[in-house]
Amino acid sequence: MFYWSTIIIGIILLSISVSNPLYKISIKKYLKINLFIEIIIRIVLFICSIILVFIGLYIESLV
Repeated sequence: MFYWSTIIIGIILLSISVSNPLYKISIKKYLKINLFIEIIIRIVLFICSIILVFIGLYIESLV
């Protein structure tokens, strides 16, 4: 069941990085940063979320 939690966390991070309203509620509310760092954070979140989803799918295929 570890793979399901990995996939769900990846999907949540993916939705935070792509959705502007969800990003404003979850991250921008707590961090006051400039636009360049905000773009870097969103790109890193996007890449990490894609990696997490694929890791979860890989673990699921092994089990």
